Amino acid sequence: MNNHWIVINDDELKLTNKVVEFLQGEFCPPDSDPMWSVEYFRWKLGQINPAGAGYISIAILNDKVVGTVSLTKKRLLINGEELIGGEVGDTYSSSSIRHKCRALELSQKDNDPNSYINKSIFGRLASDVRERAEANGISFIYGTPNNNAYPGWVNKLGYFDSKKFQIESFSRPSAKVVIKKYPSLKIFSPVLKKAEKFSVSLQKHIYSSILCKKFTFEPCIPSSEELDKLWIRLKPINGFSLVRDSSYWNHRYLGNPIAKYSFFIIREKKHIAGVVVTRFFLAGEGRRSVYIAEWMKDDKIPMYYLLSEVVNYYRDFDVEVFNFWCDKYVRARGYFSRNMFFFRQRVPIIIADTSFGRLTQNMDGNINFYRGTSDTV
Repeated sequence: MNNHWIVINDDELKLTNKVVEFLQGEFCPPDSDPMWSVEYFRWKLGQINPAGAGYISIAILNDKVVGTVSLTKKRLLINGEELIGGEVGDTYSSSSIRHKCRALELSQKDNDPNSYINKSIFGRLASDVRERAEANGISFIYGTPNNNAYPGWVNKLGYFDSKKFQIESFSRPSAKVVIKKYPSLKIFSPVLKKAEKFSVSLQKHIYSSILCKKFTFEPCIPSSEELDKLWIRLKPINGFSLVRDSSYWNHRYLGNPIAKYSFFIIREKKHIAGVVVTRFFLAGEGRRSVYIAEWMKDDKIPMYYLLSEVVNYYRDFDVEVFNFWCDKYVRARGYFSRNMFFFRQRVPIIIADTSFGRLTQNMDGNINFYRGTSDTV
C-alpha cells in the first residue's frame, strides 16, 4: 500500500465526484440530509458564483480523496468599500491515515519535511489554497473553524482570531430536548409539548396583535426589486458585511442545489421592511433543527418579534433546537431570552494575517455576520 499522498489543486472541479464520495461517506451521518454534492461544489466554487470561481485543494491516496480544503469567493463590503474576499471551508481529512502518511512532494513554500504544511494534510491543503487566492488578489480571507481545526489555523497557518468579530451562537431547545436530557420526564411528554405550543402561540399573539401589530410576517420569496430596494436602504456605511443585494440572496439561498431554505417577508403597510431566511435540517439520529440563517431588517422591527414569528411558524415541525448567530454587541441581545434563546458559545472568526486583514481590526460600525455569512448552513 502506498503511504504517500499527493496534492491536486482541482479548481476546475474535475474530481468533484471523488470529493463528494469522501465527504459524504466519512462525515455525513447516513440518516442526515445530504451535506455535499457535485452540483453543490459547482454552485459555490464555479463561475455561477457572483463573486467568481473559488479554489479547492485535495489530497489523494491510492486514487481516493483523503483530504479537502476549499475557498469560496465572497463579495464583501468593508467600511463602505466593495471588494472580493474569501471564506475557507470544507476542511476535512481522513482520520484513518492522519499522522500515518506523508506528502509525496514537499511544499514549494517550505522544504522542511517535518514542517506542519508538509506533515499535515489539512495544513498543506490550507496553505496551497490561500497561496493561490492571494496570488489572484484576494486580500481578505476568513473562516469559522470548529474546536479541532482552530489551533492549526491560528498557531501554524498564519491566521489570527479577530477580536473585532465578536460573534455568538444562540439556541432555543424544545421540550423534546429537555425530555431527552431528563428521561424521567418522558411520562409528561404530551403535557410538556402541548404547553410549549400554547406558550409559543400566546407569545406570537401578544407580539403580532398588540406590541408589533403594524408589521405582518408572511412566508414569501421577495422579488429581486424588493431585495435591491431593501439593501440600498439598509446598506451599512461602516463596518463589515457581505454585499447583500438581490444577486446575493438569489444565489446564496434560492440557487443552492442541495439545501432548501424558507423565506419570510416582514411588511409595514404593505411595504417590505425586512427579510428572514431559515433552514429546516434533518441531522443524524433523527434530530430536527431550524437555523435562522440570516435576516435584513429595519431597526424598528424588534428582534423578539422576528424570533417569535419564526418559532411559531415551525411549532408543528417537531423541532429539537432553533439556532442563530449574531454580533455580541447587537442592541437586541438582551431580549433573546424572551423567546427562550440562550447563549451557547462564542463563534471564533479567523482572518488571514495580511496587511489588509490587520487593518480591519480598526473598523468602525457594525459587524453584520450571520450564520449564512459562512457556509455552515
